[in-house]
Amino acid sequence: MIKSMSNTKKTTFFVFIAFVFSVSIFLFIMSIAPDYKYLEHKEFYSQDLPGEKIFIFGSSQIYALNPINISNHLLEKGHSYTVYNLGQGSSDAEEQLRTIDFVISQEPKVVVYGIAYQTFYSHGRTIIEKPPESLISPPKLSDLLSTISLPYNTGLLDNPKFATINTFNHFYQKQTRNFQEELEHPYLNTPFFVHTPYAEIPAEQKYLEKGSKFANYKGNEIYPIDKNRTYAALKELIHILNDHNIEVIIFTTPHLKNWLEQVPIQQKEIFNSMLNDLEKEFSFEVFKLHDKYEAIDIWIDHDHHISHSEKTNFYSEEVAKMILTRIDE
Repeated sequence: MIKSMSNTKKTTFFVFIAFVFSVSIFLFIMSIAPDYKYLEHKEFYSQDLPGEKIFIFGSSQIYALNPINISNHLLEKGHSYTVYNLGQGSSDAEEQLRTIDFVISQEPKVVVYGIAYQTFYSHGRTIIEKPPESLISPPKLSDLLSTISLPYNTGLLDNPKFATINTFNHFYQKQTRNFQEELEHPYLNTPFFVHTPYAEIPAEQKYLEKGSKFANYKGNEIYPIDKNRTYAALKELIHILNDHNIEVIIFTTPHLKNWLEQVPIQQKEIFNSMLNDLEKEFSFEVFKLHDKYEAIDIWIDHDHHISHSEKTNFYSEEVAKMILTRIDE
């Protein structure tokens, strides 16, 4: 019995040592890895971007927005603006806060921000605390990492998932193309998205039916307003932009109807409470596109529809209408 307890203690000790060693190696690598996103944004915003500007922010759900089409729609109504789609996959309001000084330095007239259910998923660093009604569980490693500040690469561990994806993607791109070769972007004035041909091909209809591959609600959870760090960051971002006399437009990005119908009522209520809270605090309308479109042949998955298609030109047109509504006030 005593020998068994001794072996258990030894095993526990070595497991602990292995864990500490692994985390230390990870932290060391991440601390010396270049902060590619920050450097990429710094390079872009250091340019001279002349004229009246409109910036569009969001994650991959805004990939299909064509800023040139939006500019042309505005010009037809007598408004000359250069529109930039500054979306980036896996990015969110906390990431935008890291580069907010760059944004402000360019003095855009309007910032448009597209939000989705995914924007507020409470996994990883988006957790502030567990709601009291949730089951007690050990903290995730990503949550612990989000509390650590590194002396060099200060932004990376705020979002370990994004940092890891971005670092490996950048390394892969460097290894698979000529060093001098420029990455292809989906549109002009879209500096951060990389052109992906599969984004122009809709999924097979069988994969978009209820309970199928892309229309199956997978149980991702959005925590309420007072426990959702990303939502707090979004409000902070809006306040900062408003303090610098930059107009802010918020809209929800389109979602597949079959997927929306499977989202638990509680999650819908939380998402809608966020939209209502934004409208109340900032006295503006949140433009809602997430449940507006029922077409089935335009989707890649539940919250991304095809780009470079006449079938989805409505997306850029809708955003242009939002902007006109605000600048014509």
